[in-house]
Amino acid sequence: MSAKKSLLTLLVIGTLTASFIFALVFRASIPESTRQTDAAATALTGATAIDGTGAEPIHDAVVIVRGGRIAAVGPAGEIAIPSGAQIVDLDGCTVLPGFFNAHVHRAYDDAALRRWAGAGVTTVRDLGGNADELSRFLAARSASPQAARLVAAGPLITAVGGYPVAQWGLDSTALQVATVDEAVAGVDDLLERGAGVIKIALERGDIWRPRERFPVLSSEQARAIVAVAHERGTVVSAHITSWADVELALDAGVDDIAHMAGDSEIPDEVIAKVADAGIVWVPTLELWHNANERLGALAVANLRRFVEAGGTVALGTDFAGYTGYFDDGMPIREIRWMREAGMTPMQIIVAATANAARVSNIADEVGTLEAGKIADILVVRGDPLADLEALLDVRMVIREGVIIRE
Repeated sequence: MSAKKSLLTLLVIGTLTASFIFALVFRASIPESTRQTDAAATALTGATAIDGTGAEPIHDAVVIVRGGRIAAVGPAGEIAIPSGAQIVDLDGCTVLPGFFNAHVHRAYDDAALRRWAGAGVTTVRDLGGNADELSRFLAARSASPQAARLVAAGPLITAVGGYPVAQWGLDSTALQVATVDEAVAGVDDLLERGAGVIKIALERGDIWRPRERFPVLSSEQARAIVAVAHERGTVVSAHITSWADVELALDAGVDDIAHMAGDSEIPDEVIAKVADAGIVWVPTLELWHNANERLGALAVANLRRFVEAGGTVALGTDFAGYTGYFDDGMPIREIRWMREAGMTPMQIIVAATANAARVSNIADEVGTLEAGKIADILVVRGDPLADLEALLDVRMVIREGVIIRE
């Protein structure tokens, strides 16, 4: 080969190599999310995002939903929108995690679950029902994003003749145990039947002024229930109504307390113990106001002092657990009373999302707007940090990535 041909060959090879390297570098410089058309993704744009963690709101946020989960969330300048994604302009709106009601009853009902979901309450925690009904409902129900997610405890584990049997005679919603072994076996049975959390009754009946206090689980039984539940990967909620019963819950090491004590002012040292232990309180202020205004006012005052002590709160109303009216969608009356107790709008939102997910034992999957979590999303018009009533002005609800209300 002549020198002239050799030089020409080298020039051609060099040009092709340089072009190949340039193409690789150029491709690498393009974000992966913009290289391919992604018709399966949805981009929520233009809104303010409150992620449920208590962090500062993200203004002009972008939330990418793909495959039923949150793919990305952040400021518009930092999140690339996939080419071909469905873009939903939410200017003037606020994007939040789907809300919870972490204390309801009579939720083994698709129609009720659909009403909650449509209002943006995408998960409810049922804290008392018949075990057989729970098993049948879970077996028959086909998962639908149109209905709220159900986390249920089934019947309360209680002492023989204890609450709720002692007060209401509700044998079907109580699992009565006489020994530690029966208590442990009860936890295993309920979890096998589909219970997502465990509830125990530590109610001695002081608020009802019985002739004799109700029987309660022994310290050994209560501790054993908590220990086996934790070993099985779930959490325990303790039913109380009087401040003296709070110390039973502290001794048992429960994860949350169902009902703010409503009988009298809780001693400061007891409030401090609950706050320091990290036990979440689900105050059910709507229940107490349904009972009477005096009990409602006491519950609000006790909640105020618990929050001032640094305590952790989750939103729950005791829907259908007593007589009177309960909100069956967005629990706005509970929210208003939480505000009356001194909670800030941000604290209330965290109570209704991240903290409620924690006591429902599903915080790894839902409760906050974070990449990788299930896309349960509530979009409201306006700013709930400025006016909590904005939570009633629903613009959109997304459940497991599916837009169920728009």
